[in-house]
Amino acid sequence: MTTINKEQLTIREKQLTNGLRVVFTDESNRYFGDYHRICVVATIGFNLQDLPTESPDDEIFRNQAIESLGGQLSVVKRFERMGVESADVEKVRTTLIDDFLQHTATYLSRPDYPRSLVKAEMNKSRTRRFYA
Repeated sequence: MTTINKEQLTIREKQLTNGLRVVFTDESNRYFGDYHRICVVATIGFNLQDLPTESPDDEIFRNQAIESLGGQLSVVKRFERMGVESADVEKVRTTLIDDFLQHTATYLSRPDYPRSLVKAEMNKSRTRRFYA
């Protein structure tokens, strides 16, 4: 079986004031005739060393986060639109990114959001464990 290793194309990046970085990549493809599946992947990344440590509890939290998640947190969101004609591909791709940023910028930019995101991901990793 032959596999195609398609390199992801970065189409936009946004660095937020609270340390989060959002990278948008394109995984779109043409699937039939003039019709395309537009797939934009938003990867929200954060260096866990950058978590604020204003108190001893904050430092303990940061160390637990690094131990649990590693040095870098990455959360991936996918946005797809099917049946897009070739003439509309770029417009639809741009709209998907702009809509995401418009609807999430308020809370993604909050100073306390990185800590909330890290806490949520740590809780998810605890519930994903399998027991024999």
